[in-house]
Amino acid sequence: MKWRVDKIYRFLHKTYLKYYNTLSLNKNLLISGILGFLISLVVAQISAKYSVDFVLNSALTVITGYLTYKSVFAVLFHLDNKQKYTERLTGKLNLQKLKQVLLKMLFASSVFDIVNNVTSFILMVKLLELEYSPVEATTISSIVASVLSYGVINFIIKYIHVFGPEKQ
Repeated sequence: MKWRVDKIYRFLHKTYLKYYNTLSLNKNLLISGILGFLISLVVAQISAKYSVDFVLNSALTVITGYLTYKSVFAVLFHLDNKQKYTERLTGKLNLQKLKQVLLKMLFASSVFDIVNNVTSFILMVKLLELEYSPVEATTISSIVASVLSYGVINFIIKYIHVFGPEKQ
């Protein structure tokens, strides 16, 4: 029985190490997405109170959620990945590695942002036109946009090797 537990543990540990970077990225996306979502809920409620323009309310909500998400994600991503582009002994940045990571993440993040924000904006406008409450419209559009954009970014990071071929 013990050898089975050890074998399962080794398998899980090996799998975790293999996909650590992807799991870390998704954790950062999830945390920053939740914070962006919560802020956008507040903005949606406030903007609906003072304006009846669905397009303006949707744009304001999406932009505020995006700025919150992007700021939090940048901090979390840097904290999780700074060892990849910082020299251990000197603490100096390896600009070549940093440039590689930034270019790949900029591409992946841009596609994620376009899919997420366009989907969220269009759905939110349509839901508000159908007389959903601002909170309902924000929630539904955020969930649908998030599922779609998370799928897209995970596909992209796998195929452009954001974290290098050694881990993926």
